[in-house]
Amino acid sequence: MKKGIRTSIDWPLVGAELANCGDDEQIDFFKAFVKECKSWGTSHQTEMQLTSISRGLKKEEKEILSALSYIREDNT
Repeated sequence: MKKGIRTSIDWPLVGAELANCGDDEQIDFFKAFVKECKSWGTSHQTEMQLTSISRGLKKEEKEILSALSYIREDNT
């Protein structure tokens, strides 16, 4: 699933930049990521891509990212 940006990107640098942004910028990034995933047509495609990403992450990285999926009782 490689569409969109067609240039060489220094992903470690992008990740470092994103990690040091404020929460508003980080929220914008993840919302754009989710919006793009939803444009693929099916939830299955998104699930397969996220599963592929998960396979490449270490346990500690998954634990850190797991806070992104926390849903409060008020569904926010």
